[in-house]
This record gives sequence, C-alpha cells and structure tokens, in this order.
Amino acid sequence: MKEIAEFSPNEGFLSEIINAIPSGIFVTDRENTIMMINKAGAAMVGRTPGDCFDRKCYEIFDTPMCQTEACTCRKAIEKESVNTGQTVLRLAGKEIPIEYASRPLRNLEGEIIGCVEHFIDISDRLEKERIILEQQEQLLKKREEDIRHLQDEILELSTPVIEVWDGILALPLVGTLDSHRAKIAMERLLEAIERTRSSFVIIDITGVPTVDAEVANHIIQTIDAARLMGSEAILTGISPHIARTIAKLDVRLGDITVRGRMTDALHLAINALNSSRSALDTLKKDLGG
Repeated sequence: MKEIAEFSPNEGFLSEIINAIPSGIFVTDRENTIMMINKAGAAMVGRTPGDCFDRKCYEIFDTPMCQTEACTCRKAIEKESVNTGQTVLRLAGKEIPIEYASRPLRNLEGEIIGCVEHFIDISDRLEKERIILEQQEQLLKKREEDIRHLQDEILELSTPVIEVWDGILALPLVGTLDSHRAKIAMERLLEAIERTRSSFVIIDITGVPTVDAEVANHIIQTIDAARLMGSEAILTGISPHIARTIAKLDVRLGDITVRGRMTDALHLAINALNSSRSALDTLKKDLGG
C-alpha cells in the first residue's frame, strides 16, 4: 500500500470511488494537508477538488473546531478511534449545519498516516425535524386545549344550575366535591341568581359521598352570599355520614334551612312563593281600596 504522500488526486480509480459518494469526504496527512477530496466536498465550499488539493483543511473548511483542540481529525488521531459529532460550516457569512465522522488512516504497517473525514449538510434534515417538532408541539397544545375544554364541559355538567320553577333554582351536586368544584358551583349559582332574580335556591348534595371542612365552609359561604343577593337557600340531601362529618368538624349550619329531599325543599319554596304572592295581592287590594 502506498504512503499517503504518494497518492495523486488524478488517480482514476480512487477519484471514481470517492466522487461517487454524494456527501463530502477528504483525506489529510498528519499535518492537516488535504491529499484527496471528492467533488461533493469541494462543491460544498464552492470549489473544485483541484482548488483544495495540497492545502490545509482549515484553509478550505472554516468551522469552530478548526485549529483548536476540538479538531475532529486531531481527536480521531489522538484517540485512534472514530470521532463523530455536529458543527457548523461557515461560508460567505452563513452557517451550514453539518454532521461529521473522522477516523484515523493507517498504512499496511498499522501506522497512522493521516485522517479520513466524512461530512454531510444536515440543513434539510434539521428543518424537517424542526417542522415535525413544531407540529408535535401544536398537536400537544391542541390536545391540552381540548382536554381543558372537555374538563370545563364535564365540570359544567357536574355543577348544573337548573331553574326548576319560576323563582326557584336548583343546584344538584353529584360525585366527589372538592374545594375547586365547590368554588365553581358557588360562582355559577350566584351568576344564575343575578340573571334570574330567583327568590329560592335548592342546593342538593344527595349524590355527594362526603365533604371536608373546606367544602362545608364553601357551601355555607354560598348560602350566605345567596341570601345577600335576596335569595333564600335550602340545603337538602345530607346523608348520615356527611351529618356525622359536619358534626365532628364543628361546622355551624346556623339558621340555614335544611330538608331531607329536594321535593320537600321544592314544596317549601313553592308554598312560600305562593304565600308571598297572596300577601302581595292582598296588599295591592288594600291599597287600591
């Protein structure tokens, strides 16, 4: 086998081999002198193989690693192994991202006589990866938005405020009632009171398995707020378990109206509304008389 200095860039069979490679490849001696380069490698810097031959590789290829300890050929020779990585090729004020692989070149005796470096422009690949990543981020963002919308819809369905009678609202709560859900239910109930000007609201917790002190206080605050807006609240569906919990937590229900079932509360509210309207009619007659 010839020594590296004996090769000529015009040797046909070697030129045919390396020029068939679509990515860049060149061979240097231990002093970084280019002894062979293919057309693709030279074309990447706007040159011909003849322009690059017998010149230092760092005079042809300008990268952040050139003439530093990070030089890939230097590392490959020092470590006597393949060195790979990514860097940028600086050309005409632009930076071209490249991927490289360098390996030591040995003669027949096994002595390292130079370096073979292979490099490829990865601009298109990085751009495709960027687009894919951007699409993935958009899909993830849309998925998160869809999940939030679904959660909001589920929360809205799980805390419905229903106008069951003229002047009477009902808030039937089902399932686990945490502090966040109790707060949302309070806000929606007060919004409904403001919108309908209802005189009574029925808060039914028949379907709630348990409550803690914070949730119980949210319910009491909701009832107090409703009263300040001119609406009387009736609490229904307190199970024995919740009753024991409220008693242990020493949560004071005060003067809150409590009924066992929603139907009982509805009858109470309707009778109260009818009585109020009868009294109002009587007052109007008296004033008219």
